[in-house]
Amino acid sequence: MKTIENIKKVSLVFFILTGLAHFTSSIFIANSLYLKEALILNKIMDIPFLITGLIYGFSSLRLGFSDPEKDHRKMDIALLVIIVLTLIGLILINLVLPDL
Repeated sequence: MKTIENIKKVSLVFFILTGLAHFTSSIFIANSLYLKEALILNKIMDIPFLITGLIYGFSSLRLGFSDPEKDHRKMDIALLVIIVLTLIGLILINLVLPDL
């Protein structure tokens, strides 16, 4: 359980940092400041922001819904599959539909 707690803490830090970077780039785009750099940062930071959010959310769910005395391999595999499928889907969306 200590590993999941540490993953949750680290992913929260990265979620906040990537969220602030993504939010700041959106503000710069809205105000037409540093437009080229803000567009690049905005397009780069969307996937890390969502992935860190998923990892933080699923680690919170894992800690909240699990009993430390039982085996949770099925739950861990299901959460990992959801994260990987979401990552693959986001990459495909960014490659196939880059202007959305």
